[in-house]
Amino acid sequence: CNSCHQPHRRDVKKAAVEACLECHIDQHSKAYLQTSHYRLWQAELSGEAEAGSGVSCATCHLPRLVHENPDGSRVEVMHNQNHNLHPNSKMIRSVCMHCHGYGFSINALADKVLLLNNYASAPKVRVESMDMVKKRLQEEK
Repeated sequence: CNSCHQPHRRDVKKAAVEACLECHIDQHSKAYLQTSHYRLWQAELSGEAEAGSGVSCATCHLPRLVHENPDGSRVEVMHNQNHNLHPNSKMIRSVCMHCHGYGFSINALADKVLLLNNYASAPKVRVESMDMVKKRLQEEK
């Protein structure tokens, strides 16, 4: 816990990005600072955007599970990043589709260059099976 969270401070915002980038210095992690996701995170932290609208490292790699119960909802953080990270296609439903459509998400996750650049632009890879599904649905109409 102390690797990411200060032992006597509950600063989840620092743990969500700064703590990650203290150890993760690979191309993908460093590229995050140049993305629209990072700009959204900064806007949330500064109060310019509503809470929950930012995208931090933890947003994608430590997704939240919301449990509804009669006493209210409880949010659980999935601290096992392998739950949705390997293979990265496991992120589609638990992460990407909170903001993006299925087609965009699957194309983005299939784009290896985009992965290295931390999804800093639109995908240049197109998964052809998605086109086949769209064509089939149009034919059925």
